[in-house]
Amino acid sequence: MSADAKERMQESSIAIGERSSYKRTWDLLAQEPDQAALAVAGHTDEATLELTAKGFIDTLRTTTGVGPDDVVLEIGCGIARVGKPLSRECLHWFGADISGVMLSHAAERTRGLPNVTLVELATVGLQEFPRDAFDLVYCTIVFMHLFEWDRYRYVEEAFRVLRPGGRCYFDNFPLDSKHGWSVFMESARYPVERRPSHLSMSSSREELGIYLRKAGFADVQVRDLPNELIAATGRKPD
Repeated sequence: MSADAKERMQESSIAIGERSSYKRTWDLLAQEPDQAALAVAGHTDEATLELTAKGFIDTLRTTTGVGPDDVVLEIGCGIARVGKPLSRECLHWFGADISGVMLSHAAERTRGLPNVTLVELATVGLQEFPRDAFDLVYCTIVFMHLFEWDRYRYVEEAFRVLRPGGRCYFDNFPLDSKHGWSVFMESARYPVERRPSHLSMSSSREELGIYLRKAGFADVQVRDLPNELIAATGRKPD
């Protein structure tokens, strides 16, 4: 192999490594509370954060159900935008995130809530949690920041940590919507050498359905949501 070819391969591996450095990326994006809120939700106003969280919880109710006896896990909880209000509707809410800095802001926002536990993930996956621990696992507005392999890893891990009969929810934006194409083109305009590691990437309906079925979930459904997201839900067989 020529020296030029080796150099190109090394540059490529660095670029992939940068995109895969989720902990470093999101720690840097979460240095200040407002910066963290903007990075995960697109706005910083508390009233808007609560309104968008309520909208998602309504979606969760209609797609998977949320009950007062449910032990719930959110993958990629960020600043606990959803977890703070959702904790009032379930037995216990666990928020997991790969960014310890994000979790520091989540801790401030959920201070005093007795049924909230925050867990920092060491790497992609849910190895911090035991098998059959949760009734509901969900992941919202996170897949767009992950490589496909890592998306599937979280789906597999969700299956492991769910109890028999437990439910899951995963969403992303689709490329074939007006919003999805707009996001795609906005990202495409970045020069390759200046492309941020957190740029959003779309999913297809087929992709999300395949992940859940391959992981072992039953009753898999992929829905189009009013907010131009697509969501895949499933149930761990009894």
